[in-house]
Amino acid sequence: MSPRRVIPLLTLLVVVGAGALADSARVDSRHADAAALYNSGTEALRRGDLGPAVALLEAARRIDPRAGDVRANLAIARSRVQERAGSDSHGPIPVPSPFALSAPERWNAAAAVAALGALILLTAAFRPLPRRLAILGAACFALGALSGLMLLLGAREEARHPQAVVVAPVLDVLPAPDERPASPYLLAAGEEVRLGTTRGDLVEVRVGGNTIGWARRSGLWRVADAPRYTAGFGSR
Repeated sequence: MSPRRVIPLLTLLVVVGAGALADSARVDSRHADAAALYNSGTEALRRGDLGPAVALLEAARRIDPRAGDVRANLAIARSRVQERAGSDSHGPIPVPSPFALSAPERWNAAAAVAALGALILLTAAFRPLPRRLAILGAACFALGALSGLMLLLGAREEARHPQAVVVAPVLDVLPAPDERPASPYLLAAGEEVRLGTTRGDLVEVRVGGNTIGWARRSGLWRVADAPRYTAGFGSR
């Protein structure tokens, strides 16, 4: 088979692989209920328990990012976190977009665009097509492949440094036991961080891509683990 036909076939295989990744992305939300997360997060917000409120509502937003009530309550919770921490110590409150897509939807969109491009290229390998159509096929496949790559990198970052929320009223972040003593870095309930490696009951805390110290894991909830704190988890 000529290279002119092999390349489009390989691109189609890549698209099939992207579709498999899209299916795997659905696994995280099979046992999670956005409504249960929203209800639990809203109740925590009503109680003033900002740590669980942010974690639960952010988990609900991941599943149903266009739900207006989820976005509204998450923005309120984050605003209250900033009010408690001091308005001058943080930047603008991140407001979730009403046009956002969930992770499976983003994977499916990338796979669909790449598939369209691959099919156009495959058709062009067997029969002449207008130059503009061939260029469109190459552009679609490149866009879909690039989007898939960005999603893959994002998923890799989440796996290595998962998003977490402080649930303790005040969390002491200290140097590792084998590092020089220093003043603790204090985080308030509801502040969002990334996690690194673990050592026993301690976990590495990262802010803005940098490690700021180590804290007890019991004072943090990973957003991906938030569904287990709802009554409806695993009921279906």
